Amino acid sequence: MSEILQTVYLNDFYNLQGAKLAPFSGYSMPLNFSKGIIKEHLHTRSSVGIFDVSHMGKMLIPCNNININNLEIIIPQDLQKLETYNSVYTFILNNEGGIIDDLIISKVKIDNYDYFFLVYNSSRKEIDQAIISDLVSDTDILLDSTILAIQGPLSQNIINDLFPESSDMKFMQIKTINYKNENILISRSGYTGEDGFEIIIPNKVIIEFIKNVLSYEETLLCGLGSRDSLRLEAGLCLYGNELNENISPIQANLGWAIPISRIKQGGFKGHKRILNEINNGVSKKRVGIKLKSNSILRSHMTLHDNNEYKIGEITSGGFSPSLNISIAMAYIDTNIITKQIAINCLIRNNMEEVEITNLPFIQHNYKRGKQ
Repeated sequence: MSEILQTVYLNDFYNLQGAKLAPFSGYSMPLNFSKGIIKEHLHTRSSVGIFDVSHMGKMLIPCNNININNLEIIIPQDLQKLETYNSVYTFILNNEGGIIDDLIISKVKIDNYDYFFLVYNSSRKEIDQAIISDLVSDTDILLDSTILAIQGPLSQNIINDLFPESSDMKFMQIKTINYKNENILISRSGYTGEDGFEIIIPNKVIIEFIKNVLSYEETLLCGLGSRDSLRLEAGLCLYGNELNENISPIQANLGWAIPISRIKQGGFKGHKRILNEINNGVSKKRVGIKLKSNSILRSHMTLHDNNEYKIGEITSGGFSPSLNISIAMAYIDTNIITKQIAINCLIRNNMEEVEITNLPFIQHNYKRGKQ
């Protein structure tokens, strides 16, 4: 029997817009619209792309000391010091320091009450919610809201026009704003590498809102195909590809997301492994890969040295519309990274040369500080 797929609230609207649908994490989601993945990708890099990411999990947790202490057992962030209207990227870790999920956690004020607002991966919803609900009280899973990611260098013009009170926001800040007598959340974040915003808005007002957004000539509806190629160019991890319950944040090159204070004090699951990996290194690490030929790199392709010994594996790969080459992220033996040896990828029974490169592949254009 085929899997029964869930749909996002705007599914019928997207069908009217010519969406090509594909299964993703248990949902039927727009893969692309009429202009196609490459044009959607390039439009987001130059103007404004609109993405629906409502399949992701959304949860509010009351912000109190008991909940903070319990969350910090599984989340290696300093939640006590997280300021209101700010967001951080973090993880839920298992006992061995593997990543159960990666997520964004924000501190927001709604109707004069402080909450943590969590956005987590669709494929890990049930797992995350079971873990968190066992640790904290009064979780509120938001089922009747949509998340629109409005991404690209001109996104600020549109959001500031719609919501003038957002004009002073910086990257990884979030605000509660009243829209049509409804509380909505606006976060200056996204997963494309571009400046952008994510709007969390009740479904009862979303139709009017998205029509309003799409009335701006700069905007283009985009699907998950271009969102994936954009996040790959930006060197951003996808759970199930770069991240899983065996991979640690240090192996994934995400150690920056764990504050030094938490590394020193510990008290979270997997601390022993993470501290050991920081001090002594890891056997494999996430890197960027560029292909020298015209073939296409794909996930699960293997990497080899000149003796055809396997030294790594690609986790995400594809064509980069911005760079016009094939790129990938991979885990590779760390003792190979510093050696000046040729590295090859096995593509259709042929060894084709690749080069290791720094991540991200394109410059991040987030609006930080005084920018």
